[in-house]
Amino acid sequence: MKLSVVSSSPLKNFYLEDLTGKKYFIDLDSEQNIPTGWYEFKVEYVDAKIEIEDILINDASIKHILYTGFCTDSLGTKHQPASAVWDKGCTFSIWLHTSLGTLFHRVFDGIRNGDYGTNLFENYVLTVDRPHVTTAKWPERISSFFASAYGPKWWRLDTDQTPWRFLDMPDYNPEELVAELRNWLPCYFERNNGGYRMQQLTDYGSDLPFVEIKDIPSNLVQQFVRDIGYKRLIDIAVHELDPGTYIDIHRDDHYKREAYPYMRGCKKFYWACKESSGVYFQHGTSGLLPIEKPLLINTIEHVHSVIHEGDKTRTTILAYGEL
Repeated sequence: MKLSVVSSSPLKNFYLEDLTGKKYFIDLDSEQNIPTGWYEFKVEYVDAKIEIEDILINDASIKHILYTGFCTDSLGTKHQPASAVWDKGCTFSIWLHTSLGTLFHRVFDGIRNGDYGTNLFENYVLTVDRPHVTTAKWPERISSFFASAYGPKWWRLDTDQTPWRFLDMPDYNPEELVAELRNWLPCYFERNNGGYRMQQLTDYGSDLPFVEIKDIPSNLVQQFVRDIGYKRLIDIAVHELDPGTYIDIHRDDHYKREAYPYMRGCKKFYWACKESSGVYFQHGTSGLLPIEKPLLINTIEHVHSVIHEGDKTRTTILAYGEL
């Protein structure tokens, strides 16, 4: 691949980084012997502001795909639209592919045509599916599922295909919240020879009738459900996963449920609130979920699997409701 950059002044600190984090310090404007695939092109601030005006792959412009780039400042804040570096600690980043056609296909498949030049992070989530080499012995289908890598993709936040998004919520004490849920939830199940345990609201799981928030016999849980954003509750559960246990590759089948219109898309609450270290949730082509924070996720439209390579039992709170 030959990479060229049109900029206000010559670049100084720049490199390509592949999906495994390996860095390639390349020369611009000449053919580089690098493997075919996805690379994050990074330009670091040195001593002067630099505006990036265009990027060319094999002498062909990436055109308005340049607007998918963003700048991360020294505080970790992402700025977009931004195609420059302007201060100490500032880095410009953009995902590129060695094949220009693959790059155009992937970006155009995710971003609406009128959204280039806006702050994409307001209406999209950028995911990067990287290969995860498992440390434990899992079935081949599991280890190879985690080892595959789809690369980057922009997903619009308001569609049935949105894989996940962060949920801004107040801080809750996990011990107190889980204890309140355990006092209330009536149904208990075990799977994987007891290594995966579930306590939930109903024995049939995630269907109507709704539970009105005022009917939840805990003020703490009532407020928690409201803070998620649910108007009425469909289901809520506490799940435990022991070390060395996995949840097999699957896709949730809720299409025929009466509650499906309220569940479709990115509407499932998920928070690995206790002992998530060593737990990996592979969420289809969107990659590993950032499970240490409360999320809304979409497990109906995305194939997923969970492995536990840590040493403590993980506790997760899941819920569905009417947003």
